Amino acid sequence: MINRRDFIKNMGLLYGSILFVPSCSKTSTTYRVFTNSEADCLVALCEQIIPADQDAGATDAGVINFIDRQTDLRFPEDLPIYRKGVAALQITCDRQYGAPFEHLNASVQIETMKSMESGRLTGEHWEGISQQSFFNLIRNRTMQGFYGSPRHGGNRNYASYRMLKLDYPLLVGQNRYRNG
Repeated sequence: MINRRDFIKNMGLLYGSILFVPSCSKTSTTYRVFTNSEADCLVALCEQIIPADQDAGATDAGVINFIDRQTDLRFPEDLPIYRKGVAALQITCDRQYGAPFEHLNASVQIETMKSMESGRLTGEHWEGISQQSFFNLIRNRTMQGFYGSPRHGGNRNYASYRMLKLDYPLLVGQNRYRNG
C-alpha cells in the first residue's frame, strides 16, 4: 500500500511530466504565427523594400515583429496569403537559383521581387495566389511597420522618425504637452 505522501509526490511528478511533453514536441520559434523559415524569407523581402543604409532599415525597425503581431491580432486572414506566397517564392528561388530567397544576393532578390510585382514568376506553385497581391501585402505591411507608431510592434526605437528627423508624436490627453 502506498502512503499519502508518496502518492502526492508521484502525482506531482506525473503532472509536471504531462505539462512538459507538449513543449518538447513543438518546434522552437520566436514568432506568434510564422515559422522561423517563413520569417527569414519575410525579413529578406522587407529588407529589400526598406534597406538599411546610414539609417535603420526594416530589420532594425522590427518590421517582422510588426507583421507577425498584426497578422496574429488584427489580420489573421492574411496568414494563408503569407504562407502560400512564401512557399511559392521559395520553390521558385530553389528551382531557378538553387537557394532560398533569403540566401540570394541583393540584385537577384530585387529582380525576383520585380518579377513578382508584375506577376511574371512562373510555376504551378503560384496557382491559387496572386503574385501581385502577395507583393503588395508585403510592401504595405512593411511600410506600416516602418513608419507607424512603435506601440503596434514596429518602428523600433522610432527608427523612421529619426530618419525623417521628426519629433516623437504627441500623445493626446497627456498633461505634459499643455502650455503654461
